[in-house]
Amino acid sequence: MELLTRFARLSAAQVLALALVTRAAAVTPTAAESNAEQRPAAAESVTLALAGDLIGPFHPMNRLQDARFARVAALFRNADVGFANQEGAIFDLRSFAGHPAAETGGGRPVQQPARAADIRDMGISLVSKANNHVTDYGTEGLVETLRNLSNAGIVAGGAGLSDRAARQPVYLETRNGVVALVATASTFPPSSVAGAPVVRDGITSNPRPGMSPLHVRQVRLLPPDLFASIRTAAGPLGTHEGSAIRIGDQVFRQDTDIATRWEMDRSDEDAILGAIDEARGRANLSLFSIHAHETAGDEDPYPPLPFEPMVLHKANEAPSPDDPRPATFEVELFHAAIDRGADVVIRHGPHVIGGIEVYKGKPIFYSLGSLFLDFGGRRVLNSPGGENLIVPDAWYESVVAVCQFRGRRLATIKLYPLTIESGAGDRSGIPRFATGERARAILERLQKLSAAFGTQVEIVDGVGKVRVVEDIRAGAVAKALIP
Repeated sequence: MELLTRFARLSAAQVLALALVTRAAAVTPTAAESNAEQRPAAAESVTLALAGDLIGPFHPMNRLQDARFARVAALFRNADVGFANQEGAIFDLRSFAGHPAAETGGGRPVQQPARAADIRDMGISLVSKANNHVTDYGTEGLVETLRNLSNAGIVAGGAGLSDRAARQPVYLETRNGVVALVATASTFPPSSVAGAPVVRDGITSNPRPGMSPLHVRQVRLLPPDLFASIRTAAGPLGTHEGSAIRIGDQVFRQDTDIATRWEMDRSDEDAILGAIDEARGRANLSLFSIHAHETAGDEDPYPPLPFEPMVLHKANEAPSPDDPRPATFEVELFHAAIDRGADVVIRHGPHVIGGIEVYKGKPIFYSLGSLFLDFGGRRVLNSPGGENLIVPDAWYESVVAVCQFRGRRLATIKLYPLTIESGAGDRSGIPRFATGERARAILERLQKLSAAFGTQVEIVDGVGKVRVVEDIRAGAVAKALIP
């Protein structure tokens, strides 16, 4: 009765979204009825086509009689699962009853509902919605977007109508078995986080729609003399956190040398890994994805505006956003995810290509770039916060990874280099296969970045092929080479 009462309070749009989103998850019994050691039998062969960010399409795809784009779409159509990160909102802004979010000012992209059907038509059936644009138009915009994705037959993970819904795995039933997705983000504005219901005067509220968060922070390590100077200089502006001191959003801790370390919120990490446990017990293959702009670099090309809190400044771009080296917490988390049962790890968020690691026979894609990137030909973007972002050429080069699993063993990884149309017009932001020297340059860059993880990428006829070697020592290689 309590559930029915709470359900009755939801708007029509929320009811529809809830019904459609939860329908995708209802393919097997609840987690309590599953046992992670009794994982479903794997199908003989499953093919995954994996891409990065969808910033677009904004134009009707059926008007693009473009054979070169059709070849890219065929990678997803011919796979059992096509995956990407869907950024932004999908609804008709003319009839939208919600409002732009205060923290972003109503971001871009905003896509018409028909674009969701276009995305599904090109073979993308599974998307992450945990990212820094998930609530550009508030929780109302998220609910509308989830509804439109589900109406198009796309299963979306990492966001939902409550904290529980955002955290839990989602499941896509294919002809070759069930594929699960657990998704989260470490780069996001605070208002995007999903929440539990609250009880006031004996009345239970609705939960808050939002995304699954992984709160992270950089901690500056200092030798004793410098730490003592920071403590003295901070005076009454410093807040003590045990032996550490916090000034604003920045934490300083005493150590033997000067260094910077990333730290994850342990309760978030435990919830994410718990969801991976659940997915392992209910699916034939499990994907873990994260939207993470954080890198190993520490240079901020776009300083915060006056009186802008750093937590909001870093909600869209962390320092050195185009540095291809991942932050240390990402390496730690990705290995833990595979240890707990993930078969594939995909990081998205950076608009540049990152390396590939094969850890215990499972692939980790540190960044595949973008699949669509439609800025209408502009190379200088005005962010909602007021910064002017300069778009480099490297943002228009990316990769689609096609992974074939036989049973639960990774058999092959093929890497297809893409270029994205950077000009204005109906073809703005559309991907095509890179050819000739440009294809080789993209793959050689990926080859070099992957070598840091002990991964060999062979280039054959304009396509990259990863040598799949199951080596439990691979994690030690990554930790030794990533600062």
